[in-house]
Amino acid sequence: MSARPAQSPLLVVGRAALLVGALAAVGVFHVWSHTRVTAAGYRLGELQRAQEVLRAERNRLEVEVATLRAPGRLEGYARARLGMAPPAPGAVVAGWTGVAAAGRAGRAGGEESLRPAPAEPVVRVARR
Repeated sequence: MSARPAQSPLLVVGRAALLVGALAAVGVFHVWSHTRVTAAGYRLGELQRAQEVLRAERNRLEVEVATLRAPGRLEGYARARLGMAPPAPGAVVAGWTGVAAAGRAGRAGGEESLRPAPAEPVVRVARR
């Protein structure tokens, strides 16, 4: 049998201390990472709740905008607050210019859009 050389007690204690230190470092890292993950989970929950609040607010505002843009409401506002009235019959003559007539042509993909054409129709008011 081969005989192992005798190790000094200081070397054995040093190795044991190094092993205990490494295990302690791994344990501290595990606890630190677990607390970070838990904190991130709480923050994610808060952000999701805030997102739901903002989504509900956006939906409410979209309904409000749709209500405010309703043609009947706009007409009432124009008559009551701005003192506007429909023009007399024959007072407005509308026609399209060449640029306005081609306004929707040439859009990407040929898709119809809800946006108005880039050029407005020519409107002439008859003066008397």
